[in-house]
Amino acid sequence: MNLTKITALVVLLPVLATGGCESRNARVEFDRQIQVCALAEDNGVLDAAVDACGAALTIAEQQGYPTEQISDLLFRLSRLERQRRNFQKAETFVSRSLALEEGAGESVAIAARLVELSLSLAGQSRWLDGAQVLERAAPVAGELAGEERKTAANAYRAFAVRLGTMGHTERAEQFNAEAEKLTEVRDQ
Repeated sequence: MNLTKITALVVLLPVLATGGCESRNARVEFDRQIQVCALAEDNGVLDAAVDACGAALTIAEQQGYPTEQISDLLFRLSRLERQRRNFQKAETFVSRSLALEEGAGESVAIAARLVELSLSLAGQSRWLDGAQVLERAAPVAGELAGEERKTAANAYRAFAVRLGTMGHTERAEQFNAEAEKLTEVRDQ
């Protein structure tokens, strides 16, 4: 090897080693923030959960983590912000997550995000906008499972009540029918 190549190696090796170390440190910090977020959320400490999930999102975006992880963090932040009654922030987070999922074409994830977006809009008293969004979820809402399915059924019920009081009885009946479909026991 000539002197130029040796010099280049001597200069670049510490940089490359630091880069790998920073990446490992970022992963450790990401995992720590996810754990803090989950623990805080489980204990109802929503401010701490939002802070930790926000920090994890920043790391994920800076480190170029997979789109699915970023979308999941955005979705989680949306739910947390909705629980904190920060409906505009919730709308922003879920809209970003929805855009990522629509790009990936994952129908179940899209349905869950549409339900969450409708709830964020309802929290801003934008019931008709939310109803339009919730209608988009109907074709695949039956594929939802667990808590996401319960959330969707409850959203359809809440929208049915609100639409009924607004004089949109036909739409209210459609939303009640959607809620009933989601509460039926799924055949496995």
